[in-house]
Amino acid sequence: MGLKCGGIEVCLLTETFPPEVNGVSFTLARLARGLSSLGANVKVFRPKRSYIGSGEEPWEEIDIPGCPIPNYPQLRFGLPCAKKLENLWRSKRPDIIYLATEGPAGFSALRVAGKLQIPVVSGFHTNFDLYLKHYRISFIQPLIDFYLKWFHNRTSATFAPTDWMIEELENKGYRNLHMLSRGVDRTLFSPRRRSEKLREKWGASKTEKVIVTVSRIAAEKNLDLTCSLTDEMISQGKAKAGVIVGSGPELKKLKQKFPRLHFTGCLSKQALAEHYASGDIFLFSSVTETFGNVVTEALASGTPVVAYDYAAPSEFIEENVNGFLAPLGDEGVLKIKLNEILSLNLSILSKFKKAAQKSTQKADWDFILQRFHTDLLQIIKKDKNHNLSEFSPSRKSQPNPA
Repeated sequence: MGLKCGGIEVCLLTETFPPEVNGVSFTLARLARGLSSLGANVKVFRPKRSYIGSGEEPWEEIDIPGCPIPNYPQLRFGLPCAKKLENLWRSKRPDIIYLATEGPAGFSALRVAGKLQIPVVSGFHTNFDLYLKHYRISFIQPLIDFYLKWFHNRTSATFAPTDWMIEELENKGYRNLHMLSRGVDRTLFSPRRRSEKLREKWGASKTEKVIVTVSRIAAEKNLDLTCSLTDEMISQGKAKAGVIVGSGPELKKLKQKFPRLHFTGCLSKQALAEHYASGDIFLFSSVTETFGNVVTEALASGTPVVAYDYAAPSEFIEENVNGFLAPLGDEGVLKIKLNEILSLNLSILSKFKKAAQKSTQKADWDFILQRFHTDLLQIIKKDKNHNLSEFSPSRKSQPNPA
């Protein structure tokens, strides 16, 4: 997988990490595992929790203060921890710090890193300004936008997952943007996982169509629309069943509102892969993604996708080839596209499925991690060269011009 990291010390600070189930958590674990495989010594700083890992992973996990997020107790919010971080980093100085959160814990880390002159980079993992609309607090958006830009522009680099996201951030005034895409496990997520027994449980024959969605069941995921469209297609006889995989604070409400849909809760990785592959159309109406790992997982499973044209869908979906795209936020067009794919005969839909699986060949984690590793090494080298030149005796001895 390329040049070794040479045992560099990498600290990754985050508010979410496995076993928590969400795209950010899984992505960060993949980054930690990938950097470790390249020879780095990785320390993961995350809010303290009751769960104790198996100890078999190649990284070390360190507790930081945290508290449960209101109405979402499964996730924890990182609290200020400057004193703890400074003591740890003075004792064992890392070569670079990766901040996956801009909250109080991330702010503490940014301040301590500046004080100790440790290079720090950040990842743009959460589209906060879009989240605010779903929680009806859009009035604080200008303040959030200002703070996020301030935060990220004080790091040596901000890593974002798509060209779409990078362009959005550039337009807002973000600097030093780098690409850090997302891969997909094409061995786990594969058309070979399709299960007719599972489809029988859903009441679907081989020739009947099933709409599948995988998501955290939360307000910002726009699942009321997903469920409503799926339910409507079943009522009209265009789909036989609808399956919603995932858990979260909105699960109970949606189960009561849409009783004929199949809500599975959280699943093991193997069961999740089986559900993706056993569906016929993956419907994803979220408008708050920075990437959307579920889109590439569905495609790799051979399940065509109907989604909005941004983030991962804009990078991986080719219109009328492996799925359909609607303009971001246009619910009317999204419904038209869902109708369009459901109207396809089984022969044409089979071609879509093959194209879907093939379209994820470029989502190669090895290549992505090599590039990320190289970027980190270059940032570390640049920082060292800057510090050497800043304190070079030859600079200090330069005569002042008369």
